[in-house]
Amino acid sequence: MFIAREKKRTNIGEYFLYMFQIEDMIRACKFDSQLIEQYILPRYPSDPATRSQIGQWYFDLAAMMIEEHIEQSGHLLTIRNKIDEVFDFHQYLLTNKKEGAYQLEFEQVCPILCELQAKQTSEQTDLMVALNAIYGIVLLKMQNKTVSAETLSAITQLSKWIGTLSLRFKEYEEGEFKLE
Repeated sequence: MFIAREKKRTNIGEYFLYMFQIEDMIRACKFDSQLIEQYILPRYPSDPATRSQIGQWYFDLAAMMIEEHIEQSGHLLTIRNKIDEVFDFHQYLLTNKKEGAYQLEFEQVCPILCELQAKQTSEQTDLMVALNAIYGIVLLKMQNKTVSAETLSAITQLSKWIGTLSLRFKEYEEGEFKLE
């Protein structure tokens, strides 16, 4: 809860990846509050009141996931809406004449995104394709699976682009960047 709030404020790309992981942890616990208490909450050393708040946050997320029918896969509506908002901001940056450096950075990842999009079974935004690819590599690394140097290079480029987009979005949300 506290980590998610901080990541959402400081680096929206990291927030998305963090929330993808939270959703998967809830799925791994089968939406069971006792399993969440047993396996997830001990990772948060805190006083009982804070741990109770964190637990309630997880329980609420689990309930929302069930209500939204994303028990097997997918993301919470609030996360999808925020991803759409950031994607809209990305689209704005691509059309803003003052954002040449951003546009050049995005052009460099376009071939990677096109290749990934071709492997998708459904149409997704460039942002969602990149987030899914990065998260997929995170999962592979957590499983100690081997990832090719070429794939790691592509993910590094995508991560750099997401980092730049996240920084620009943070500036926008803090009022340091005005839409024209």
